[in-house]
Amino acid sequence: MDMKVAKTFSWEAAHRIPWHEGLCRNLHGHSYQMWVTLEGPVGDKGMVMDFQHLKQLVKPLVEAWDHATLVARSDEELLSVVRAMHWKHFVFPADTTAEHLASYVADYMLKEHAEVFARYNITSITVRIAETATCYAEHTVRVGASTAVESDKQMSASI
Repeated sequence: MDMKVAKTFSWEAAHRIPWHEGLCRNLHGHSYQMWVTLEGPVGDKGMVMDFQHLKQLVKPLVEAWDHATLVARSDEELLSVVRAMHWKHFVFPADTTAEHLASYVADYMLKEHAEVFARYNITSITVRIAETATCYAEHTVRVGASTAVESDKQMSASI
């Protein structure tokens, strides 16, 4: 029997979307919320995965992002500012949209913890990231027997 388990994480961070035509082109902050959901069989001890174990898998990212400026690698202007000011920052390969953050976390989890997911027979990972109380992006990846990944992007927003 497959079941889903999830853990919520939160952090404070600043970012901007430099090409945005509205206010998001300015540096601004969010109280981010993230839900990481794992799907897989309930093991002999009655768990899909211990919540504390899941927390340890995600903890390095949350610590790196908390009270940091999240910067796209292509945003040379903001990169020069955070480096000159010696601000805590994290450089992403793409713009720091909620959609890209959710994909980044799912990809990170698969790359860094493939052996853990294989051991627990995890079949999918879903990452939901909310920038505000009314909107979020969600990304699901299927985890195959050989940790092959089939992406199933689901970007959602509630109004």
